[in-house]
Amino acid sequence: MNATCYITPEEARLALRKLHSKDTESNPELALRAALADDLRPVDVRGRWKPSSLVILVGVIVFALLAIFLYFSLGRSR
Repeated sequence: MNATCYITPEEARLALRKLHSKDTESNPELALRAALADDLRPVDVRGRWKPSSLVILVGVIVFALLAIFLYFSLGRSR
């Protein structure tokens, strides 16, 4: 048999790391971005990430609730 057909275990590990490095499920940052991205167009024309409309709506509601809380707890103390 020809010994040049075999690969070393280190070469196999490097090949598997290279294969799995692009996988969104194994990278937490990419998995979170994929979960929060817009379903129809996750990337805009310029190549930037677009958040989902639901994420934007939840952010606006949380900001409004925080502003109301701060207004009534700090602003109305007179």
